[in-house]
Amino acid sequence: MLTRPRLTAAARPTPAAVTRKWRARLTLFLLAAALALFASGGAAAAAPLGQINEFSAGLNSGRILQLIAPGADGNLWFTDQGSTPAIGRITPSGAIHEFSTGAGTGPYGIAPGPDGNVWFADGAGAIGRITPSGTITEFSSGLPAGSIPQGIAPGPDGNLWFTDPGAKAIGRITPSGVINEFSNGLNPNPNPQLIAPGADGNLWFVDDGTTRAIGRITPSGVITEFDNTNGLNANSTPFFIAPGPDGNVWFTDLGTTRAIGRITPTGTITEFPNPGSAPSAIAAGADGNVWFADNAGGIGRITPWGDITEFSIASSQPFGIASGADGSLWFTDQAGTQIIGRIGTGSPAASQALPQVVGSGQAGTRQSCLGDRWADWAGVPPSSSPFAFAGFDGYQWLLDGKPLLGKTGRSYTPTQAQAGHLLSCRLTVTYPLPLLVTTSATSPAVRVLAGPPKPPPPSLPCVVPNVIGKKLAKAKEAITDAHFKVGKVKKKKSSAKPGRVLSQKPGAGAVRSAGSKVALVVSKH
Repeated sequence: MLTRPRLTAAARPTPAAVTRKWRARLTLFLLAAALALFASGGAAAAAPLGQINEFSAGLNSGRILQLIAPGADGNLWFTDQGSTPAIGRITPSGAIHEFSTGAGTGPYGIAPGPDGNVWFADGAGAIGRITPSGTITEFSSGLPAGSIPQGIAPGPDGNLWFTDPGAKAIGRITPSGVINEFSNGLNPNPNPQLIAPGADGNLWFVDDGTTRAIGRITPSGVITEFDNTNGLNANSTPFFIAPGPDGNVWFTDLGTTRAIGRITPTGTITEFPNPGSAPSAIAAGADGNVWFADNAGGIGRITPWGDITEFSIASSQPFGIASGADGSLWFTDQAGTQIIGRIGTGSPAASQALPQVVGSGQAGTRQSCLGDRWADWAGVPPSSSPFAFAGFDGYQWLLDGKPLLGKTGRSYTPTQAQAGHLLSCRLTVTYPLPLLVTTSATSPAVRVLAGPPKPPPPSLPCVVPNVIGKKLAKAKEAITDAHFKVGKVKKKKSSAKPGRVLSQKPGAGAVRSAGSKVALVVSKH
């Protein structure tokens, strides 16, 4: 990738031309390693979907692997904060070499630069550059005292941009090493972490300071932040960020509601929950989806419309992730001895029809989630939940895109308070392949309609129903339907099945005014 030449006013490109150039830059950032393949006339095919390969030969002992990024030389480059801090290189065939001379003491964020080199953020207070042959140079002049560079990314202006939580600022470094930092526009007490280029020609970053937010900085240094007023989850903890294949920017959220988020160039945020996960780094894949490392034990994939598939990897803690020239996703694994892994993107199994919410749509009436028809995967049909081994049910109901706690059955009855809100359902299935794969699809949302008002209780006396022998839940339902209230419920040891009504007071057939209480005695062992 070439640096942009200095132009006179007469020769400056139009905004449309700048956008085209920046999109080209962004494409190269997403798949920088593909340059080497085109140069050699070769083409690599992605490994089969879900195929895992692991590489460790050549890694330093005492390693602590961090983040990974594609280089313009066709290789992947990674940071190592272990006992011998280093910048590592791994070829598409898995050959590893680490370079420690000049690597500083805290290399973390890493990204391809516009000059054909790879650049990294050294949390010890420097920005580093490594050539394809492994020569490292660090730059610290221009960084304030207490600087802690974290994330780094190429910008549309031919420079590198980085986050500096130590200085509470966003920084810019030219290929020659000149550094400037910007802080005007950041929220009070910010903590900017990772940064990525956007298709809109700006840089985007995550801020997990006092006011959690996704931030945007223009090439001229103008900063805007977007928080929960723009759709960010409450109790959010934005973590990693990357450009997506759809023109939006995607991020991971380690907050109370573990999720994958999407923000549009105008700042509208949508989050897609992924309970039980620990999403960390995120990257666009060559297959048109977004992929993320799940530190809870796998690699995840999310489609541009929000359907998530998880690929479980036993005894793993994936952390960094990047797309390689071979079409696969490469990741750092922090579990155990720590390795570099590769997962194939292949051709995914598909949902043949999205699930649907079926029913009247009225509050107070039962709605059903009719599951979709799923294609076989490598000849293996999917299993439907519940899965005893996975600990979750196959259905999840959502209101305005957020999961309804505990509402995991095939049917759900919306309340009057939910009238006007959007109801949808998500179905998750598992393919019992050699690698356990879970995938999901979400129905189109329907708007909950206000239900008819409940009829007032009759003013005339009512007849007490016979509920003896019924299960307690059915008995309560029958009592309520007859316009009575359930009174005290006592339990009594009995040879009858537990939870069955042994006696009631008043007895069946008694005439009482509406709203009177019916006491019950229920069996127990």
